[in-house]
Amino acid sequence: MNSGINSLRYFKHTIYLFLIFFIITSVSGCAAIRSHRILEQPSGVTLSTGVGGTIFRLNKVGDLPNAYGGRDIYGGKTDKGFAEVKLIEIDGTVLTLEVVDIAINSTETVMERYKIFENRNSINLNSSTNITLGGEAGARPNITKLDTAKQPYFTISGVRITFTDVNEYGVQYHITDTIAVSQSEK
Repeated sequence: MNSGINSLRYFKHTIYLFLIFFIITSVSGCAAIRSHRILEQPSGVTLSTGVGGTIFRLNKVGDLPNAYGGRDIYGGKTDKGFAEVKLIEIDGTVLTLEVVDIAINSTETVMERYKIFENRNSINLNSSTNITLGGEAGARPNITKLDTAKQPYFTISGVRITFTDVNEYGVQYHITDTIAVSQSEK
């Protein structure tokens, strides 16, 4: 009789552990997909560049979706594009800037990335690319002129560039990620 009670307790304990494991895996697999923004230059400090130099580059990545529409529990990421501004020319206080803002929409999921029994040397990826340059689709960067005497800042993809000094050889500026600031205020 005592061994029957012990086996029943063991069975109930096993069922409870299985249910707890099932609930934890279900909840962790449903975490919302997030987008991430990675600035290559530091914000909040004075930066400088000359003609032909990169003022800033923002890499956009997102969480890799799993089978249930949540994010990958292993932390996989997908490329979502980038935004970049380069200094092309200086004419007094007027800057000529090359502006690129590329958005990539990937259909890759964890099932395509982590195929266990498939040849690792092959890649099967469906992807569509949308390139937006100043409101128009195209393959060339948008050339923008900015008179820093009238307006000392320029904003693209939520990144504000504030020019503090312009001379004939280069510029000094600060960058601020306005989206990161607005999200931290919430």
